[in-house]
Amino acid sequence: MEFNIPKCVHLPITNKTKPRLHSYSLYGVPLFTVSSHPYLGKKLDTKLTWANHITDIASKSSNVLGMNKRTLGPCKHDVKETAYNMLVRPKLEYASPIWNPHTTTQIKHLEKVQHCAARFVKNDHRRQTATTDLNSHPWMTHS
Repeated sequence: MEFNIPKCVHLPITNKTKPRLHSYSLYGVPLFTVSSHPYLGKKLDTKLTWANHITDIASKSSNVLGMNKRTLGPCKHDVKETAYNMLVRPKLEYASPIWNPHTTTQIKHLEKVQHCAARFVKNDHRRQTATTDLNSHPWMTHS
């Protein structure tokens, strides 16, 4: 097996505030030390927290939802719902049992996207609490 050395990095995993720095090399080529790196679609960091990954997921989902708003604004409810289920929801739920958000901040970050989607699908652009919107749509709740 051959390694693509430019794609290889060193990701130290530790909870220490001042970790020991080691330099690693592969076939004589030094590896770059990184603080986070994507692996199998997930973003790993040095403390194995999912904060960066959840921020990226929420950002990507919000961008796709924004594109849906621009292109599907005048469309019917069922078209918007289908677009949400096909384009936005998979990004929010991909491998979620692994990185399941457990802090309130992370949960709110993901639910913000769902609240925007609920208002968009229902054509309700008021700034009210969207909890009732989420409860009225079984397709909006994520597992």
